[in-house]
Amino acid sequence: MTNISASRYKSHVSFSSNGFHPPEVTCEYTRKEGVLLRSDCLDLLANMRKGSVDLVFVDPPFNLGKDYHVTGFRDRSLNEEEYRGWCRTWLIELVKILRPGGALFLYHWPKWLMDLGTWMNSIPTLEYKSWIAVKMKAGFPIKGRVHPAHYGLLYYTKKGGESTFNVVRSKSPTCRKCGELLRDYGGYKKTYERFTDSEGSLWVQISDFWEDTRPARQEKSREFQINELPLQIPERAILMASNPGDVILDCFSGGGSTLHAAHITGRHWIGADLGAPIGALRRLATFIGQDEEAPGCKILSCFTDRFHKEVLRVNLKKRRPIRETDPLGHAAKEDKHSSRSKVFPEIPVPANTYVRVEPRLRMAERPSSRRKDQGRKGPTGKD
Repeated sequence: MTNISASRYKSHVSFSSNGFHPPEVTCEYTRKEGVLLRSDCLDLLANMRKGSVDLVFVDPPFNLGKDYHVTGFRDRSLNEEEYRGWCRTWLIELVKILRPGGALFLYHWPKWLMDLGTWMNSIPTLEYKSWIAVKMKAGFPIKGRVHPAHYGLLYYTKKGGESTFNVVRSKSPTCRKCGELLRDYGGYKKTYERFTDSEGSLWVQISDFWEDTRPARQEKSREFQINELPLQIPERAILMASNPGDVILDCFSGGGSTLHAAHITGRHWIGADLGAPIGALRRLATFIGQDEEAPGCKILSCFTDRFHKEVLRVNLKKRRPIRETDPLGHAAKEDKHSSRSKVFPEIPVPANTYVRVEPRLRMAERPSSRRKDQGRKGPTGKD
């Protein structure tokens, strides 16, 4: 690297075997509330301040042979041990830049979540919170294996500070024909009625199994070579473990879903990707706009002074990538890019909401106990 501090770990995870050398870090898009960079993840993290980020969401390359159209780089250029070491390296760096109490979400397929999760459990500063299963609606059977039907999302927090947890809700599924609820909530339905919107829809708390997120692979607006998650996945993580005004980081931003989710939920955001961020720029141009402005103090405080001067201080009057980017078509603004989750304000629970449970009778007051005691003799033959 010539314009910033290079990662001190780069020599241990270099790709010299296939001639790949990371590009120089550049600022591709800048707003007061966030920045999008073209950068190797380790070079980015080497120039961020410790404890500066509130939430990290990462969806890294899966090492499955996908072509990301980056000269010299192939997703399957690493064997398993090299890939494991590479993942552990940027995970260590992410923990450093995460504030105490901050949240870390790792999206991957189960094999590597088990591998990396076991190792993450040994990091003393991390606390495991949950494994969230994300259903794959477009999965296909594989010969000789159980039909794969989900990806996973590991959720950790960093110890040493107060963590954030908000109850996230989604619309309860209804019948397309009659509009009635598909699920029977029994005695809890009255409790959920407090969380009804203006259209009469019932919003229920999400669990650790998300089956209403759709894969983005079949969307016409999607850049084919870009790894693009459905908006609802990072949106739920952000709503759950951060507050408005917090800083969200995604150093494998791909199609920009995390940045989009951070924007619509009122958070600051930092995104980066190794390849040309065409997909992310198109999404940002569509939903945020093509006008740029200097990053605000909240974003600048996350980086070193040198990085600020050399990378983030750009001349917005010059030719900029966002100006040459075509926004997504009208179809992209349909339901698949709309919010499906929300956090309701805390509402006091009415006293008559819960079913009253009668107190348990003491043993001497139970009829069955009295009958047994009447026929039972003591050691002396007396009752």
